[in-house]
Amino acid sequence: MNSRVKNQVVIQARMGSTRLPGKTALKLGRRTVLEHVVRRSGAAMLVNRVVVATTELAGDDELATWCDEHGIPCVRGSSEDVLSRYLLAAEKFPCENIIRITADCPLIDPGIIDALLSLHAGSGADYTSNVIPPTFPVGFDAEVIKTSVLQNVGRLAELVSHREHVTLFIRENLDRFKTANLSYGQSYEHIRLTLDRDNDYQLLKKVFAHFENGPELFSFYQIMEFFEQNPDLIAINSDVDRFEGMKKSAASENRRLKWQ
Repeated sequence: MNSRVKNQVVIQARMGSTRLPGKTALKLGRRTVLEHVVRRSGAAMLVNRVVVATTELAGDDELATWCDEHGIPCVRGSSEDVLSRYLLAAEKFPCENIIRITADCPLIDPGIIDALLSLHAGSGADYTSNVIPPTFPVGFDAEVIKTSVLQNVGRLAELVSHREHVTLFIRENLDRFKTANLSYGQSYEHIRLTLDRDNDYQLLKKVFAHFENGPELFSFYQIMEFFEQNPDLIAINSDVDRFEGMKKSAASENRRLKWQ
């Protein structure tokens, strides 16, 4: 039986993508995108375990095989109901807190994860994030949720959008939860360092190429220094709305996000 841990990262990952197929297995430097996310998440001092939550689709067999070969705990579930995948991860690998990370964030910073976990513990929050409001670049988003709270959300969330976007029910019903938010001293929310389109990939390749001969776990601060020295690079993929996916899901239900 898998032991219960305090803080468990769950990375939602899939190969299917209409805009950038197979993006999770793309190479950045010597490693794949998923490997970067797993290694960086696991480097956080307060993280006890990292689990990958992928789908049951045949196209994601490659991800499950990679996890098996590298000793990474993995669960497979619904391709549409991502919330159920997180709950499955918590069922098979029990934990007190879930740290939600997406596999399109190969620069996720272990220091930011630790800061979130410290804030979460100190505030006694149900839900702690760095996105309400966002001040970090897209691609450094992370959320901590008490497992018991997410299990309750699983019982309450009925909209398709609330099942697809794991914490959207919480973010649209903040009055029901005790929340905390990690903010940075200045706003970098206009910088996009996530992977969803080819131009995102081109920008990320430039970042990894710059640090090729440096420390492998280069930090958020080093990345921001790189962009301060190369501000023109920001324009490569700056035309994408941070909340595009959530807005699209809400629109399919003939509604707007509550903070729009």
